[in-house]
Amino acid sequence: MPDNALERALGLKRDGRFDEAVIALESLLVSEPRNGQALAHLAHCQLRRGRPEQALQELDRAEAAAGTTAFSARLRGDALYRLGGHREAARAYEDALALGDRGSWPLVQLARCRIRLRDLPGARDAGNRAVERDPESASGWTVLGEVAAAEDDLVQAEAMYARAHECDPKDRYAYARLVRARLLQLPPEARAREVKVLLKSGGRDNSHLLGVLAQVQRELGDETAAAEAWRRSGDRAAAGDLFFARKQEGYARRRAGDLEGAAHLLRDCLLQAPQDIILFKTYVGLERQRGATDELKQTLQELLTVAGQRRGAVYAELRRLERG
Repeated sequence: MPDNALERALGLKRDGRFDEAVIALESLLVSEPRNGQALAHLAHCQLRRGRPEQALQELDRAEAAAGTTAFSARLRGDALYRLGGHREAARAYEDALALGDRGSWPLVQLARCRIRLRDLPGARDAGNRAVERDPESASGWTVLGEVAAAEDDLVQAEAMYARAHECDPKDRYAYARLVRARLLQLPPEARAREVKVLLKSGGRDNSHLLGVLAQVQRELGDETAAAEAWRRSGDRAAAGDLFFARKQEGYARRRAGDLEGAAHLLRDCLLQAPQDIILFKTYVGLERQRGATDELKQTLQELLTVAGQRRGAVYAELRRLERG
């Protein structure tokens, strides 16, 4: 019976019915609380629902019950990466590789972590290994484009993104990165016009392309237009990308002077990702700037239940509020 219950839950997961899969897995875990496989798949569902903090909690339970596996290590890397813990995520991806993960994804994500840690030689090495492992996958070529872009080599970046687009013309992220590399080689005043033409000609549902438009609008100094582009991007994003789009919209609204709109967006994001230090400091500073101390206090109290290792910082801010 438990095996059948697990198979039904995994079937829901394969069909993309993640909310139902979570319910099925949690029901199974009532009778088998130390089922490491069910816990790991529950963590994966939480990730697909855009809830990395909950995924980490389930992974802790899974690894306590059944030890660390290549699957659980890769999922931990994905959750930590989404929360901005790039150094910890890199270690998790390295664990996944050491434990026998033969896919290219841990190498692709390891490369992205290295980029954000400013280790471009390490990023290039991981990207090259990803391409060697799966040369027909767009993701390896895409991350090599990201490495080239970080080195300000736009010609090489464009070539890598073009190769990724050839491998998978339906990969919207690779296509958006290709567009971005080409735009950066145009005069600034031409960039927004080109993106808008692409959006009208078939890319209107590409959330990543809308993100490119938001970046261009920011570069042109129009933060209000950038915020609107991020909003439209979030409306079209998958659950895993929605958090990023909403956070970027919040930052853009703050820069545009819409402090109330920014505060509400960043509050929701912070409750989803209390480990994000930059987000935490930005939100606290924003609420103090607005004089919204009651709203800040309420948010901090809600954060205490989910803050984990950040509880000390939350308590410190609450004490500051009490002292006035």
